Amino acid sequence: MSVELRAASADYLRARRARGYRHGDHGWLIASFLDRLAAHDTTTISIADALAFAQARPGTARSWHAARLSAIGAFAAYVHALDPAAAELIPAGLIPAKITRRIPYLYSREQIAELMSRSAALSPPLLAASVHTLIGLIAATGLRSGEAVALNLEHLCVDPPVMTVTGKYGKQRLIPLHPSTLEALTGYQRVRATLTGTPPAGPLLVGVRGSRLNVNTARAAFRAVADTCELPTRPGCAPPRLHDLRHTFAVNTLIDAHRQGGDVDARIAALGTYLGHVDPVNTYWYLSASPELMALVCDRMTAHQHRRRS
Repeated sequence: MSVELRAASADYLRARRARGYRHGDHGWLIASFLDRLAAHDTTTISIADALAFAQARPGTARSWHAARLSAIGAFAAYVHALDPAAAELIPAGLIPAKITRRIPYLYSREQIAELMSRSAALSPPLLAASVHTLIGLIAATGLRSGEAVALNLEHLCVDPPVMTVTGKYGKQRLIPLHPSTLEALTGYQRVRATLTGTPPAGPLLVGVRGSRLNVNTARAAFRAVADTCELPTRPGCAPPRLHDLRHTFAVNTLIDAHRQGGDVDARIAALGTYLGHVDPVNTYWYLSASPELMALVCDRMTAHQHRRRS
């Protein structure tokens, strides 16, 4: 049996999409790899060719080399299942790469209030109103910035006050809204109608031309606002980002759970669902993201050990 790799790649990506995966970089990486094989008149997949492709750009990060090899390895396994002679199985760990997480900037309530206040100085006024609302929305709900700007008015429900949010891999979740958050969103729509001269429709948040707020524009505007605040940074912590409002929400949620003495594991599971995490590990990581949270965890562990000894 012979396998035509181009046709197999189309079938593989189609099957991957049917299982709920997004292509991400897989589609173009596999296409580039097959172009490389074709340039060398090669019709089968070998470990050597996969490694050469993964490491083709030596100046890039090792984690990117590992990601490239992972994409080809998964495709090679699919082809191998069709015909072992058409592709060698690529062992895991050939390019070890440790994933390092960026230390988040954790905002205080006062800093969030200052960011929202200073965003009112942005120009034009419609951008100021949109960025002001976006900062408050992420701080109050923990949404990803991309999720927030993708919202439409139809995703907002007043009674009961919830939002329908589409997260990674197209998964939808319901986010309950505090009355103050709903009030702020309603107020923003009134301001928007006044500034644009038209009734609100379509996107929940809009840019300077009245179309959907661009996430890169919002992030750049946030950086400009954050620079004016001159926020202090912790050693080893990168400058503050819009996305760090989500980290702040998650950490504060877990701090509240620890202070209340509740079932933290249950709260983490609920938080992971609320935030739209695909892997629970992504939620447990927040336990190490804050010195205050780590101190609370240590205190509870110490208290637990004392109870066991007594």
